[in-house]
Amino acid sequence: AMALSANALPANAAETTHGEMAAAIRSANYPCAHVIGLENAGENAWSVECNSGQFRVSRDADGNFTVSRSE
Repeated sequence: AMALSANALPANAAETTHGEMAAAIRSANYPCAHVIGLENAGENAWSVECNSGQFRVSRDADGNFTVSRSE
């Protein structure tokens, strides 16, 4: 898993766009040309389906995102 800064990303899932999630995943060195599905997976956590697979994106109290591949 790789953490990255969340400065450019919105504060909540309702404002989180597919493009922003794809960018966060790519910033963590995973492939993601486009997001197929996005759903809230808890507070500050999302389940993201990209064209390249499933990912879990979460945000810590400092606003840093962590991205991991989920199979």
